[in-house]
Amino acid sequence: MEWHRRAENDYYINVRTRRSDGLLIGRSGETLRALQQVVQAILQHRHSRLPSIVVDVGGYKQRRENFLRKKAMAIAKIVSETGREMALDPLTDKERRLVETALDEMEGIRYYTIGTGYRKNVIIAPR
Repeated sequence: MEWHRRAENDYYINVRTRRSDGLLIGRSGETLRALQQVVQAILQHRHSRLPSIVVDVGGYKQRRENFLRKKAMAIAKIVSETGREMALDPLTDKERRLVETALDEMEGIRYYTIGTGYRKNVIIAPR
């Protein structure tokens, strides 16, 4: 397990396993999100002024963030070429913000969110 500080108020924990990454990550990262919540709850119960903790398994979150950025940019390019709207898969709020930040750099497209609750869809459309 690696443990290091990414920013002044942010710690990053990367758990490495030999063969069990999938077990700890779960479907679409659900188990990993639950693991992070448990770790944060335990640490915050013991230390009231604890900074933010990010729990990752085998670099999954880093790979997922890179994948989402590249996918959003590729879809935005297709949208600008075809002039047709396209939807991304349902995303968590954090993933949605990450995609929107990547799309802010692109000209000629706009985006909006549909859906409610835990997972929302980002629609990429031409301007």
